[in-house]
Amino acid sequence: MKRVILINFLLLATYSLFSQNKSGYRWIVGNNISYSVFDGSPNPPLVGQLFTNMSPAFPYVIASAGSNICDSATGKFLFMSNGMRIWDTSGNIMVNGDSLQPLKIYTQNTPALQGQTQGSLILPKGSNGEFYVFIPTVSDSLYNALWVPDIKTPFDELRYNVVNMNLNGGLGAVTIKNKTLLKNTEMVRTKMQACRHANGYDWWLLKQTGYGPNNITRFLITKDSIYGPFIQNFAFPNWGQFDALGQIAFSKDGKKFASVQGKSNKLFMADFDRCTGELNNPIVINIPIDSTTYYVYDNINSFDSLSSGVCFSQNGQFVYISKPWNIYQLEYQILDSSIAWSRIQHGPDTTFLKFEYYGHLYKGPDERIYIGKGGGTYDQFSVIDYPNNKGLTCGFCRKCFRIPDSSFTATTSPPNMPDYTLGADLSKVCWPLESSEIVDERLESLEVYPNPCSTNIEVRYDIREIRNATIEMYNAMG
Repeated sequence: MKRVILINFLLLATYSLFSQNKSGYRWIVGNNISYSVFDGSPNPPLVGQLFTNMSPAFPYVIASAGSNICDSATGKFLFMSNGMRIWDTSGNIMVNGDSLQPLKIYTQNTPALQGQTQGSLILPKGSNGEFYVFIPTVSDSLYNALWVPDIKTPFDELRYNVVNMNLNGGLGAVTIKNKTLLKNTEMVRTKMQACRHANGYDWWLLKQTGYGPNNITRFLITKDSIYGPFIQNFAFPNWGQFDALGQIAFSKDGKKFASVQGKSNKLFMADFDRCTGELNNPIVINIPIDSTTYYVYDNINSFDSLSSGVCFSQNGQFVYISKPWNIYQLEYQILDSSIAWSRIQHGPDTTFLKFEYYGHLYKGPDERIYIGKGGGTYDQFSVIDYPNNKGLTCGFCRKCFRIPDSSFTATTSPPNMPDYTLGADLSKVCWPLESSEIVDERLESLEVYPNPCSTNIEVRYDIREIRNATIEMYNAMG
């Protein structure tokens, strides 16, 4: 069996390889297919529709579970997924890109649609035009045995697909389909996100797999292999069974992690180690409850006790929490909760009859925070213009993201994307495969020096102990 030994060393130089990564510059945000295009500047995005001639049957294919990716160099739209299917850049279902879920959940909605936040995620598989598409789902057996909508509806599988954009004349094709990564594991329907490894080229994929205790499962994603699962168990919070709402998020530098879910009314935060993928120094913070929002519902704490989304400000100073009826801001390093919390928006951003509730939150390349919706009937949603500012000066802008009117247009929510622009952490020197469970024991006979270096390096190993191996050497930027 061929063995690949990865050597990570720090080259003393300055790089900006990821500063111009445009994989996340175009967002698919709605039906037919509505989009926004960023240019890397503070300017608001351009908006429009990719396919203006689609039939009325096409809407509602992209909802909260949606994800998409663009070419990292040009920003050209490549493909998108709604957790059930994958579409290519021409608007057609990609070759082999249909039926990405078991039959029961796939046929639950017509057309096939998954509506939960962070229900799909796309990561590059190296730099050769291949991509992973990760999708959590529920097996037919669990669907038949346990699923009771609005009571308990867990998923029990995590799958992945591989897309090769070099096929089908550049439109791509799914070459590996419905490959099981995790099974027979009860997991929430929401809450899946990734952060780039400190080495600058691998990824950590994190998925919430426990209601209570708080279990978080991670995988190390490389161009050749997927390692894991590695599980961390936290006693708190007990999230409860309501998982129709929820989100996890990383700070801009990838060093902070935050999570909210459903009816728990708790914010879970921790430090994130980009070398090991581990969460450290966990804390649980109570989120304020406003019981005066809309008396028809909130007299029984039905709306403001639900948590929809979470997002860090660009400068990492603030955490934003969305609820169906309110938006809050937390300056989490302040211990006095009466000063740390600010309510940014109270109640609807439009008339009550047209209000679709606040959904999950995503930070755009323009540093604004975009507020998704619980519904997808209208063609706009609200924005936070200056999220680095404290309190009301953050600039809640009602319905400021607008798609040109069309009879088939409706915005839903921003796509689920990691920060593709995040590069290596030059303050750390860590092995690409940090865990003792996956590092080859024969590395004891391997010497690499000096490290760090600026000119020549020397590699020594015992050929009798390391046979049939390829040694690949990477600098800290990948």
